[in-house]
Amino acid sequence: MCPIEFDPNPKALINPEEQIPPVEAMPRDAVLLFADDMVRASLEKYRAQPVAFAKSVCGDRPIYRCTAEDGFPFALVSMMLGGPAAAGYMEEMIAMGVQRFLAVGSCGVLVHELTAGRLIVPQAAVRDEGVSYHYLPPADEVALDGSAIHALCASLEALGAPYARTKTWTTDAFYRETPGKIAQNKARGCAVVEMECASMAAVAKFRGVSFAQLLWAGDSLAGTQWDKRNLSDHGMGAEDLYFAAALGALKRMAAGR
Repeated sequence: MCPIEFDPNPKALINPEEQIPPVEAMPRDAVLLFADDMVRASLEKYRAQPVAFAKSVCGDRPIYRCTAEDGFPFALVSMMLGGPAAAGYMEEMIAMGVQRFLAVGSCGVLVHELTAGRLIVPQAAVRDEGVSYHYLPPADEVALDGSAIHALCASLEALGAPYARTKTWTTDAFYRETPGKIAQNKARGCAVVEMECASMAAVAKFRGVSFAQLLWAGDSLAGTQWDKRNLSDHGMGAEDLYFAAALGALKRMAAGR
C-alpha cells in the first residue's frame, strides 16, 4: 500500500497562483531542458531574454523568452534534476502563464534493442517516486497525454528522426537501480529509466496542461555493469535536432494537431 494518501482538493495551504503573478511576456509554450550547457549555447541563437526566475535557496535560474527563426515564441529554462524540482518549476511556470510543456533530457537504457539509434518518446511512466502520489490517486504508472505524444511523434517524423515510443521507469533513487529493480521494470515494459517523467506527467494531468517528453540515451544499465556513455558522443551534438523536434511538437500542440 502506498504510504502517501492522495487528497484531490486542488487548494493547498500554499498555492502557486497566489504567490506568483502572471508574467505578461511569458510565452504559452515552454521547453524544459535538462542540459545546462545546451541552454547556454542556445541563448544567442534564439535571442533569449530573461522574463522571470525560478527561485530557490540553491540559487535563482532564469526563465528565458526565446524566439525561433519563424517568429514562434517559447520559454526556455535549464531544469534541476529530480521529480520534486521539476514539479515545482512546472507549477510556477503554469502560474506565470505557460500552458504547454515539452521536456528534453537524457535517460538510462534498459533495453538496447529498442533504443539503439533512436530518440525516446515516453508514453507512460512507472511511478517509482513520490511526487506523483500528491497529484494523482495511487497507481503503478501514469500515462502521458496522447495528443501531446502524437504532436511530438509527428514532429520527429517530419524531421526524419528515428524514435521509439516506450514506457519509462521514473525513480527517485539514482544509486538504488539494483539488478532486481532493473529486471522488474523491464518486465513491466520499461525500456529506459530517468528521474522526472512521472512527476511532471502527474502535475500536467492535475493542472490541466499539456506535457510530453523527448529523451536521448545517456548511459546503459542493460548489461551486468554500468556503461557510462560519453554524452558528447551520444546525442549532445544533436541539439539542433532536439530543438527542432521540441518546437515542432509545441507548434502542433498549440494548433491542436
